Order: sequence, then C-alpha cells, then structure tokens
Amino acid sequence: MKKTIAILLATCLLPAAFAACTTDPGTGPVSTPAPTEVPVEDVMRDTPIDAPYAAAFTVSRVFSNDMVVQRGELIRVWGWADESENGKKVSGEFMGMFTEALVEDGEWVLTFKARLAANPEKGNSMRIYTDTQEVVFEDVLVGDVYMVIGQSNAAYSMTNHWDAVDKDDEERCGKNTLDTTLPIRLNYRTFMVPNGIKRGTEEVAKDIKVKNSWKDAKRATVASFSAIGYLFALNIVRFTGGKVPVGMIEIDGNGLPLGTFLPNAVAEVNKTDKFDSSEGIYKTSGVNAGAGRYIYNEYMYPFERYAMAGILWYQGESDMLDENANVYPKVFTDYVEYMRGTHNLVRRDFPVYFIEFPSEYQRPEGWTDPWHFMAFGKIRAEMGSMVTMKNNLYQVMSSDLWNDRTYFNSLHPDCKYEQALRAAKIACAVNGEEGFTLENASGPIVESVTYSKNGKTATIKYKNVGNGLKTTDGGNTVRGFTGLSAPHTLGEHLTGTITGKDTVVVKSDKALAGIAYNAVEWYYFGDEINLCNSAGIPAGAFLLNK
Repeated sequence: MKKTIAILLATCLLPAAFAACTTDPGTGPVSTPAPTEVPVEDVMRDTPIDAPYAAAFTVSRVFSNDMVVQRGELIRVWGWADESENGKKVSGEFMGMFTEALVEDGEWVLTFKARLAANPEKGNSMRIYTDTQEVVFEDVLVGDVYMVIGQSNAAYSMTNHWDAVDKDDEERCGKNTLDTTLPIRLNYRTFMVPNGIKRGTEEVAKDIKVKNSWKDAKRATVASFSAIGYLFALNIVRFTGGKVPVGMIEIDGNGLPLGTFLPNAVAEVNKTDKFDSSEGIYKTSGVNAGAGRYIYNEYMYPFERYAMAGILWYQGESDMLDENANVYPKVFTDYVEYMRGTHNLVRRDFPVYFIEFPSEYQRPEGWTDPWHFMAFGKIRAEMGSMVTMKNNLYQVMSSDLWNDRTYFNSLHPDCKYEQALRAAKIACAVNGEEGFTLENASGPIVESVTYSKNGKTATIKYKNVGNGLKTTDGGNTVRGFTGLSAPHTLGEHLTGTITGKDTVVVKSDKALAGIAYNAVEWYYFGDEINLCNSAGIPAGAFLLNK
C-alpha cells in the first residue's frame, strides 16, 4: 500500500427511539464534501482476519448486477449464514479494495474503507467469497444513489409521462428520444408486490424477495419506473456530462399517508398509529388510512445500510386533513433523522429534496365529467416549514409549473419533467457541481419570522434570494400571504411589502398567531402569488406558527 487513507467517521449512536446525527437545525445547508480521489492501486486493503472461512453464506438481494454504489462513502455489503458459522469469515473485493468480516449471530457485514470517486465505466465487478463459495456482481458503477419515495405522484410512471408529452421531445425525454446508454440504474419496489411480512405490525423484512433488483435503464425498465425519479436522474447525468452515474431506488405507496412510511421507532415516538387488538395491527390516520408502518418495514428496511446521496420525496397528499397536516413537519423530520442514522457512515446528514405540491384547480362551471380535486394548500404550506426545522432539507418549488385550469386530474399534474429538472438543479447545487448554486437553482425559502410587540406586523427573512427578492410584476407588493387566526389555522388573506434584499414585511389589523404563504390550493405563480428571487424562481410555500 503506497499510502494510508485517513477517514473520519461520524459516530452517532442510535438511541432507543431514533438517531439525531445531523448538524444542529438552523445553521443552513451544508455542501456535500467532494469524494476523495483514490487511484485503484492506492485503495485500502485490510489485513486478513485469522479465522477459517464460512462454509456457506448468502448475500442480501439489495445487491445485484448493474447496481450503483455511493461515491464518497464507505460501502457496506451484508448477508447471512447459519449460526453454526459464527466466528468464521467472509471476504470481499471491489475496485482494488479487500476486506473481511466475521459471521456474528448469523450475519456478516463487509465494509470497504476507501471513499471512491464517481466511475461510470462498466466492467467493475464486486466479488464476495469464501474458500468454497463465490458471488460476483458485474458492471457495478460508482455514483450517486437516491431513493424516490412517495405516493401516486412518485409512482406516476414514465409511461404516463410519455402519454403527456410529444414523443419526439428530446429535452423532456419523449418516448422516441430515450437514451438507454446513459449511466442510470433503477431499482423498483412497490406496495402492490407483497414482500412477505404481516402489514401493520412491528415485523420487518430483512431482505427483498426479488433477485437482480438493480436493472440497466432499458426501455422496458424505464417505462414502469417513477417519472420524477427517472427524469431527476436523467438531468443529473446530463448536468454532470455522464461522469456521475445515478442509481434510483423507487419506494411507492399509492394513496397512502405518512404513517405507512414510518419505521417502528418513529411511529411509536410520534403516536401516528393505534393498535387495533381485534385485527392485531397498528392502524394509522389520513386519507386511505389503514395499516401503518408497512411501507418502511416491508420495502425500506432491507436498504437501511445502503449508502446514498439523498432522498427525493413526493408525498403528503393523503395527509391533507388537519389531524395529519398539523403534525406532518415534526413527524417527517423525525423520520429523516432516523434514516440519517442508518444509511451512511461518512455523510450522515444527507439531503432530502421534497416536492412542493403545484397549483390545483376546482371543477370549471358547466363541467359534467368526473373532476379530481383535493385541498392540498394547507399541507403544502405545512410541509414548507420543514426547511426551518432540520438541516439539509430542500423544498422543490412548483407553483410556476402547472396552471392548466381545465385539466380534470390536477391531483396528478403532467409537470414531472419540470419538477425533476428543478430538483436536479438543486441537487447539483448541493453537490457542488460546476455552475449551480442555491441562488440560481432554488427559489427563496423562509429563514425566520419575527413579530412586532403588538403582534400585528410580521417580518420575514428569506434565503436563496440571489441579487434580491422581487415580484413578477416589478413592484414591491407581495401577494399570497395568509395570517393565522390561531396555531395551524388559516385566517385572512394579506399582502406584504419587500423592504430589503431578503426581507418582506406583512401587516395586519389583528394580532397574528402566525403567517403562511401559498397556503391555498389554486394559487398560481404570477397571478395570485408573485414573490421570487432575482433568477425568477418562486418563493416556497410555508406556514409558521408564532
């Protein structure tokens, strides 16, 4: 070995409830550290363990040919063996690295200890072996791994997207323009395919059932995959010139509320479900509520130690009612902290990009066919407040991306490309990709709100303003605020005034219990709301209690 690669590990311990392993909230976004550039000949090779080899072992099925492993992270690979193999070892090799692990309590975990740079080249194999058995994974890429998680808008497939765009639209990836040569790999998990646990219980699936879980992004694979997930990956690959492969893991649960996506610990702490002794399951609340916890326990738990770059989140529609909406920010940020305590060993506070719900419109006068509408304004604003609660949460503004007042199903708007594009730009800014900053990729997000002594005036400070806040009509009057008459309770509509580069002042005739922006479902950027930064990107919705 020519040199020693020193790696400082975060040593957050998971307490009984869940981990809290990120930077203190309120300190602002943290840029992703660039991965250490490590030549193959200089990577770490562990000293062999003085122990006999296990006679037989299995590797978790979350690993397969065509997978992407996370750049800049320590890569863990795990599996199982009979408990009679305890004290015996399993070996692993990948891109010049060598490591070994002992079987303990019937499980083994290999940790490759070099932080690799992105590598889009095919031909790299990962070998897990003993002296009698070998498992080889072919064409393993090193890049950025993301989970795309959510309900029907996350599950909205590329086939749906192709039905809505011109087939020859190259920019928006029309059906005839799909490039299957790009370094994108897809891993699809859906609640419609059971994974072998009793739903609504504390039971977890330690592995997935499907072999070859990772797939090259060929047409048939892409067609059924999350549109916003694939298009997010596509744009990152385009922006990085194909040098950074992207692996997307889709976890979807159509129509399901947040309580179904939570691990046991977070559900217990936040009391998001109640045990129904007659059925023997935990039941959560929300639209289409039923069994709780199972999306996590069944589909996400097997990936708990898989290192990743972040999460793309498109969910919350089924949490629109006050019972769920009012507590959503607390529950979701606890959920994020839990996941930050399990996946990564180096970058614990990985970013989460959550999609802001676009404008939505009620049935036009005289319309007789079915019309799909749910009131998302309140939950949209409640979710926007999460950026003030935890570090490295990023709101993907959507208020300027959908304005078709005649579309019968704006619950599922055909703007997934535009949302994915904006999310990808924000991710590239967070990752430090050349040319992207939060000032030109994101819209303004609320940083703080202060109040006058009589409580009638709110002063709102924003981040990501670029050269300064502005309105779409060039004036200083900001439309789209709502005063709160009580905590979490929308009151009168208000206007504000831009008073500085990053400041808006809102005045009311009554004492305010808080302030919200873009909290009405049919507000559209440029008409009903008009605040943006110097790049013209709209400000994010929020609701903050006093």
